[in-house]
Amino acid sequence: MGLAMSTRNEILSLLRRDPLTISELADRLDLARNAIVLPLQQLEAEGLVDGTTRKEKRAGKPALEYSVAPGQEDVASRAYPPFTEILMEVLPEQLSGSQMKRLMHQVGQKMAARLQPDERQSFDKRLKLATDFVDNLGAETVVETQDECTVIRSYSCPLARAVRQQPCVCHAVSTFFAQVTGKKVKQQCNRDGQLICEFVITP
Repeated sequence: MGLAMSTRNEILSLLRRDPLTISELADRLDLARNAIVLPLQQLEAEGLVDGTTRKEKRAGKPALEYSVAPGQEDVASRAYPPFTEILMEVLPEQLSGSQMKRLMHQVGQKMAARLQPDERQSFDKRLKLATDFVDNLGAETVVETQDECTVIRSYSCPLARAVRQQPCVCHAVSTFFAQVTGKKVKQQCNRDGQLICEFVITP
């Protein structure tokens, strides 16, 4: 498993610099072609690399060369957490509290729009769509029913660094849940010690 992951990373590193064929990758990594094919197929299936036919000047069957797929250049980036942290320091210096809240509202709307929620779907399906999305970002959501309300609770906040600096970031998530579910959402997150996200959906 460790060797396969290492080979994947080495393939990506080479393809970020130049488009290469399987034979060229095998030569540069000093591996057999068979050792290149499987990780390369996995990377292609995940949408991380693209294969295109190379235009050859000489006669013969043109080779298939691979390159990093557009938009995947930063797949191994570790810049986002520190960048977000600094961004949360700078924004309040430029924006008032009400402007920050409006900005987070717009961010939540944009997040929801990416899911393209269908208003014809039931509330339960739209709720699952929303919780699956945030779980894929690193949340660990639990959905409970209290009285006539639905409570979404997460014990792992994927935006913890940003939230600790600017609690209004939670407003983006509550707006997201409201937009996807089509219901009113009240945010009541616990930020003392361990961050526990909690959003109450009213009937």
